[in-house]
Amino acid sequence: MRSKLQELAKRRPCALRENVQMAPLTTFRAGGPADIIAEPSSEIELVNLLCTLQELEIPYFYLGLGSNILVSDSGIRGVVIRSHGELAEISTSDNIISAGPAARLLFLTTIAAQKSLSGLEPLSGIPGTVGGGLYMNAGAYGGEISDTFMDVRVITPGLEIKTLTKQDIAFGYRSAPELRNVIVLTSRYELKPGDQSAIFAEMRRVWHLRREKQPVEFPSAGSIFKRPHGDYAGRLIEAAGCKGLRIGGAIVPTTHAGIFVNDRAGTATEIATLIQTVRRRVRDQFNVTLENEVIPIGFDADPFAV
Repeated sequence: MRSKLQELAKRRPCALRENVQMAPLTTFRAGGPADIIAEPSSEIELVNLLCTLQELEIPYFYLGLGSNILVSDSGIRGVVIRSHGELAEISTSDNIISAGPAARLLFLTTIAAQKSLSGLEPLSGIPGTVGGGLYMNAGAYGGEISDTFMDVRVITPGLEIKTLTKQDIAFGYRSAPELRNVIVLTSRYELKPGDQSAIFAEMRRVWHLRREKQPVEFPSAGSIFKRPHGDYAGRLIEAAGCKGLRIGGAIVPTTHAGIFVNDRAGTATEIATLIQTVRRRVRDQFNVTLENEVIPIGFDADPFAV
């Protein structure tokens, strides 16, 4: 691997940084170093990078803002891609808003509101990028990013650029199966003209709901588990007696059992063990195996398996 990474550094298809700690780049604030972080600032640089990685057979992981993931304490072997520049741009045309994969959902919702365009309010306050939001079909409070989605340009595993429409993607609860093995480029959303003050008022309402229900004083990755059919993960976790459970620096808070936090000293191993322990207790007591929303990265095996 070392010789391949040295060759990548020599070719330098975009800006590269070596041996970068991942903890500051994730919302859990945990995890070890990545061998290389690649930072393409344009579509051309991203395509060139992917071509080089494929030719050198170097594994890679595409990182957004580091939410919904848990990076191993041993870090990530290979390359972490972290886009910026042109790939973070947002533009509007009439009632359509377009966004690059690295654009923040926060900026997307704010710019839509500034243009008096309605439809993205339920996404207010969700940490992450547009690309990550699409990959997870992010949503909250009755809305999902797929509700207003029109189409997206993607790079396929064969390095072909193609466009997928809403009909091409089987969006589900926190899932978009057709986006699992592609790299998202620019996506478009069709919104409705609305009253700007009413749009901002709804965004503030959603923000307040999020702050009231979610612990914000400690690092977290948001909801740890997907909502089980006909129930709520938080209710099951509380009923299993897990509220307040602590393993090292990883804690199930008493305020919201579905969102685990790191007391800023916790390791990825402790967080993974807490997730695994809670899954096991809920399974043993209620015969329900909670499905993870948080994705483990860099582990040799599934650290949440029960």
